[in-house]
Parts: sequence; C-alpha cells; structure tokens
Amino acid sequence: MKIKQWYQRKKDEGLSLRLIFSVMIIVSVAMTAGLLFTTYRTFSSYHSMSDATDAYMELQEAAENLLSASDYLTEEARCYVVLGDRKHMDNYFTEAEVTRRREEAIKVMEERIPESAALFALKQAMEASVALMDREYYSMLLTMKAEGDELVPELMADVRLSAEDEALPPEEKKQLAQRMMHDDGYYVQKNRIRSELKECIVDLKLDTHGVQTSMSKRAYRDLTWMTVLILLQSAALIMMLILTTRLGINPLLKAVEHIKRDQRIPIMGANEFRYLAGTYNKMYANYKRSINNLSFKALHDELTNLYNRAGYDLIKKSIDTTSTALILFDADKFKHINDSFGHQTGDMILKKMALALKQNFRPDDYIFRIGGDEFVVFMVHVDDGVQTLIENKVSQINRELADTRDGLPELSVSVGVSLSQKERDPQEMFREADLALYAVKENGRHGCSFYTDDMEIYWVMNPGNYKCFFSKRRYL
Repeated sequence: MKIKQWYQRKKDEGLSLRLIFSVMIIVSVAMTAGLLFTTYRTFSSYHSMSDATDAYMELQEAAENLLSASDYLTEEARCYVVLGDRKHMDNYFTEAEVTRRREEAIKVMEERIPESAALFALKQAMEASVALMDREYYSMLLTMKAEGDELVPELMADVRLSAEDEALPPEEKKQLAQRMMHDDGYYVQKNRIRSELKECIVDLKLDTHGVQTSMSKRAYRDLTWMTVLILLQSAALIMMLILTTRLGINPLLKAVEHIKRDQRIPIMGANEFRYLAGTYNKMYANYKRSINNLSFKALHDELTNLYNRAGYDLIKKSIDTTSTALILFDADKFKHINDSFGHQTGDMILKKMALALKQNFRPDDYIFRIGGDEFVVFMVHVDDGVQTLIENKVSQINRELADTRDGLPELSVSVGVSLSQKERDPQEMFREADLALYAVKENGRHGCSFYTDDMEIYWVMNPGNYKCFFSKRRYL
C-alpha cells in the first residue's frame, strides 16, 4: 500500500530532471572511464604484440647472423686450403676475433630472452661452430706447412700436427687439408650447427606465437568490453534524449502553444516544469481576474462594442508580433455619408462595419475601433502565407458593406496591412499599415495593400505628399 502511494505521489509530482541528469552524468562518467581503460589495455596489447614481433625479427636476425658467420668462416678456410692465398686466412681470423658476429648474436639473445630454450639452442650451435674451428685450424696449419709459411697466427699457436701428418710431403698435406674441409665428418658438424639454429628459430616462433596469442585474446576481450560499453553509453544517451524530450522539451513546446493561444499551461513533464507551469497558471489566473475586473466600458467602444483606444493600448503590449498581422481599416468617403445621410445613419454604418469584421475574423483575433471610421484588427497566429486569406476577408467585407438591402447606403473600405515574422514594435507596425492604407487611397480606394519597403522609398522621393498625408493621422 505504501509503495502504491509513493508511486502515485511520484507520478503526480513528476520525475526530477536534476536527478535524472545527475544519474546520467555519473553513469556516463563511469562508462567513459571504462572505455578509456579498455582503450588503454587494447593499445597495450597491440604494443605487446608489436614488440613481440620486433623481438622475434631481431632474434631471428641474430640467429641467422651466427649461421652466416659460421658459413663465412667455413668459406674462408676452404678458400685458403684450396688456393693457399694468405688473405683468406686473415679474413677468417678477422671474423673470429674482430667482427665476432657469433658472439654478438649470443649477447643479443641473452639480453632479450635469458634462460630460454631458443638461447640454449643458439649456444649449442655456437659450441658446434667452435668445435668445427678445431678442424679448420688443423686444415689451415697443414696448408701452411705445405706452403712453407712459418707465420702462424696466434690463435693457432697451440695447434700441433700429428707425427704422421707432419711427415707427409707438401702435396699430400694439401690434399689432406682439403679432404678434412669436405669430408663427411666436416658436414656432420656443419649440419649440427644448422640443426641447432633451426631449433632456435622454432623456439623463437613458439615463444612469439605464445605472446601474440595471449595478447590477441586479451585485445579481443578488451574490444568486446569496449563494444559493450559503447552500446551501453549510446543507449544511455538515447534514453537521456528521450527523457529530456518527454519531460522537458515537449512540455515546453506545448506550453509555448498554450501561451500563444492565451491559455493555461498543462501540468505535465518533469517536476521542475510542473512547478513552473503551476506558478505560471497562478499568475495567469491573477492576470485574467485583473483583466476581467477592468471596466468593460473602459476598454470597449460604446457604439460598436469593439475594443476601443484604451483596449488597444493595453492589448498591444502583450501581442506576439512575430505571428501577428496588423490590419488597418478605413471607411471610404465616410464624411460624405455623414453629411448626406446624417450622423444616425453614419452610426448604423459603423455598427454594420463592426459586425462585418466580427463575422469575418476569428474569436481569437482582436478588433478595435480606434476613432471615427478607423478600425484595427490584430490577426494572431499567422505567417506569410496568410496574405490571400486576408485579401479574401477584405473582399467579403466589402461585399457585405455594399449590400443595401438593409436600407443603408453602400460603403467600401480601404485596408492597409503590416505583416512580419520578427519581433516588432506595434507602433511601427501601425505606421507601416498606415503607409499601405494610403497606397490604396492613392489608387482609387476600395481595396487592400500590404506594406513593402518600396512604400518607404516612395515617401522619401515624394516628401510633400508624405507630409501632407501624415499631418492628418494619429499614431497609436
């Protein structure tokens, strides 16, 4: 029961936009933080995969450098034992002692992946390459002996030929040296180096693939969460727009329409707007009471029961000029009718004219008799497309006034209209309607004219006519 009462109270009060926006902001900030975190993790996973790939390429290059260095040593040793050219032996020892590409490969891998299977395999390849150097040293020493070269490199100082090989003739020493660099034993050792390097590269691939797989899974999870958070944030944004539209914008638009129609505002929407609408309605009720308390005679013309000059002064202050047409009516040759038929007939003509205006305009429109034979209509809630409608109304009014079956003399009206879709001063609109009215008078009366800027230009070019005409008129 209490829950039902609470729900009904909240329904009557309406939801609070402040509370809704506070909750939405908190949710949005939390989701944004989550998105930033998952974005950071995604970039981190990407960089980890990129680093793993770069490391693999660097370590693979190191392993290939070791093999390349080993092959280079083999090639230079073979060239020396076959050609006997001392420069090949010098190249051999330059690589072994100065360039040291094999040792650099070991160093790189020790720095990047210590205690790894790939490093162990690379060291095994290095051991096989060092072991192969013993055979190469022996072969090159045989060649030196055969060539009679006594300048033995320092690294070969400890190498000794067997007594049997020492006793061989020079040519046989050279042949033995060449066989040692090309026999099965040599290739067995060479293949061992290649096998260990192949194992090293396989281990590198496995390690890299493991890192890439792990980071790929992590990135996939992060992207999934990121997608979920984006969808949730989008849903929250849509919900905020829906609630804002339903609780704030729609009630506001409806309120504007009711205000334009001079009506009370419906109590709806958010709690804050309900409070605002309630306050406005109280003010509106007080305003209406104030208007109703004014003397009817003070605001209305005694002859026609239309609004009078005082009513015009009061109502023009509250008119929304952005959607209002000011229409100024003037009875043609009314003075002549008064002089010819008498003031009583003139009064009846004015009543007939007032009735024609009431019948041809809406109840929402405001109709005034501002003096003598001059009438003003505020036609409200209109736009630029109302011109044809106004012209038709004027034509109908002139037809009714021309009907003499009621015993009254024929009458016509001249009409000037000021129509604008922007905020205007009603006094300025009256001046424009007056210019348009005079344009009708100048062109034979009995018609309707809408104000244009050309009329201003005309009076500038014809200041005498302008002064002559406007000295007779009263601006409100």
